[in-house]
Formats: sequence, C-alpha cells, structure tokens
Amino acid sequence: MAIELNKQLMAFVDVVKFESFAEAAKHRDMLPSLLSRNIKALEDKLGVVLLKRTTRALSLTEAGETIYQQALVLKELENKMNDFAQNYSSAETGLVRLTCASHLSQNFILPTIGDVQSEYPKIRFEVEYDDRRVDIIKEEFDMAIRIWKPQDSSLIGQKLRSTHLLIVASPDYIQRHGMPINLEQLVTLPSACYARLGVVRDKIQFYDDQDRIQSVQMNPLYKASSPESLVQSALSGMYYTVVADHNLNGEIERGELVQLLPDTRFPEEGSMYAVYPNRDLSFGARVFVDKLKQRCRTA
Repeated sequence: MAIELNKQLMAFVDVVKFESFAEAAKHRDMLPSLLSRNIKALEDKLGVVLLKRTTRALSLTEAGETIYQQALVLKELENKMNDFAQNYSSAETGLVRLTCASHLSQNFILPTIGDVQSEYPKIRFEVEYDDRRVDIIKEEFDMAIRIWKPQDSSLIGQKLRSTHLLIVASPDYIQRHGMPINLEQLVTLPSACYARLGVVRDKIQFYDDQDRIQSVQMNPLYKASSPESLVQSALSGMYYTVVADHNLNGEIERGELVQLLPDTRFPEEGSMYAVYPNRDLSFGARVFVDKLKQRCRTA
C-alpha cells in the first residue's frame, strides 16, 4: 500500500509540474486516462480534492498545495536514494563479504581477490571459510561460493565450472604397491577418503562398459573432512585418494602425484556455483564474480 501511495504521489507531482494530464502522461509513458484514475484514487485515499480541473487549466486546491509541497520533499528523498544506490553499485570501493569452503581458498578465492585488488585496491574482502550451508541473507553475506546447486529458489546460482573426480597417488606409493590396472585392485590398498558429519565417501562409483553405475569399496585407513589433507596424505605416499580436480594445484603436472586409471568415468560431481540473494550486486561483488569466472575457465 505504501509503495502504491508513493507512486500516486509522484504521478501527482508530475501533473502539477507539467500543468497537464496529457503532458504528464507522455512523460510517464502511460495513457492520460490511466493517470487521471491514479490521481482520483489518490484523492479518494487521502479524502481530499487535490486539483481543480477546468477545460483550460489545472490548479491546486489548498489541500493540494500542502500535499504537493510534502510530495516534493518525498521526491527529493527518492532522488537522493536513487543517486546513492547508483553510486554504491558503481563505486570502486567498499566491502565484499563471502562465505565458501576452505578448500577453495588456495586455487580460487585468494588468487581472485588478488586479481580484483590489483585493479581496484580500495575494495576490501571478508571471507568466512566454512562448509556449512549458511543463510546468506540473514548473515549478511554478498555471496557464497559452493560446490552445489542452490536448492532455495529465492537465491541466484551462477555456475562457474564443472567438477571432475580423479584417483591419485604418489610415485612412491605406486612403487611400493604397483600400478593398478583396474578398480578392483584398489579394494585392498591403503586409502584415504572424505568423511564429515556422518557422511563417509569410502566407495568409488563409476560407469561400466554398459553405462551402468557400479561401485567398489575402498580400504580407508585415514578419513578426513579436509580435501587439502587428503591431497597431503597422497603426497606423503601413505595412501591413494579420490579428490575433485579443483582441489589439486599442479601436483600431477609437476610429477608429485599420478592419476590412477585415468579412463575411469565417474558420475557427475557437484559443480562450483556463485550463490547470491539478488542481481543487484555491489561493484566489488560483480567484479569478483567476473574475475572468478575467468579464473575457472583457465583452471
């Protein structure tokens, strides 16, 4: 109701300004008859006559003059708020609050923050590294970076990259246990797997030759909730492990880890998303998402 009243008052201001329903309607890109009904609805709502109408001119009543002056104050406030919002959305400064899983920090979040601040040094960042599904609006985050598609239809999810699983082990591990030639050979080998809050990923799911999903049981001697720790456990030569490609940082290219059974086809893994409450992002948040998308394309 308040929004509708504000719209009617602004229409009233334009009618007085242009001294004509036709000219005011043209300015507002609406039919004169619709504008006239809006003013009549405003008069009915306020319980006073605002305008004296003749065939040649419009003039304000005493009540109309008083309400017109108050409406001008409201219009000025509206203009100031619009200017503020426009300046805020384009300002090359300010704070961007993010939440994301800690394992995304090294390869994606920190480098992207560096990319942003190299161009816009006055943009500041505050990042909460946490795997829990936070209430972005209630906790006043600009966005979350997550490895899942948002289930809340009120949130906007922008896909940044797909995620692929890899089985990795160190050269020392392979030297001790041999290079496996099929997944079944992994069953008895010492492994490390992800486990958190009762969720244990100790099975390797894969597509067989008939595109059916099969699974083999791992032999996890080490379970951890940290993907970084799983990578470190493989680097140490103690275990093989299954990790998402975004958790690696060139270890395979440098020869520190070896991908086992690279032809294995895994079911689709969760993709990386930028999740935010609306499209009216601040300048800093928009730049961050754009830079992160660029980094994800080359990662």
